[in-house]
Amino acid sequence: MEGGERRVGMREEAPQIRGFLGRGSFVSVSARIGNDLSGYVCDHDGSGLLLDVRDQSGDATGYEFLPWSSIERVSFEEG
Repeated sequence: MEGGERRVGMREEAPQIRGFLGRGSFVSVSARIGNDLSGYVCDHDGSGLLLDVRDQSGDATGYEFLPWSSIERVSFEEG
């Protein structure tokens, strides 16, 4: 808010699904089973999301496939 005015509408740089979940995008995923994962998107399709998972230090820990039904939220930080 600037000067008490509220801006309405979407930011122009807001991502689209294709870019947001595009191969190589770094995302954080909250899963229904209580696990939070971070990693690079390898692929996605109608059944779920495949991640190249990273630990807190950024080291690769393996690949994880998450069915859409197990995912609560996917987010990423703009770099």
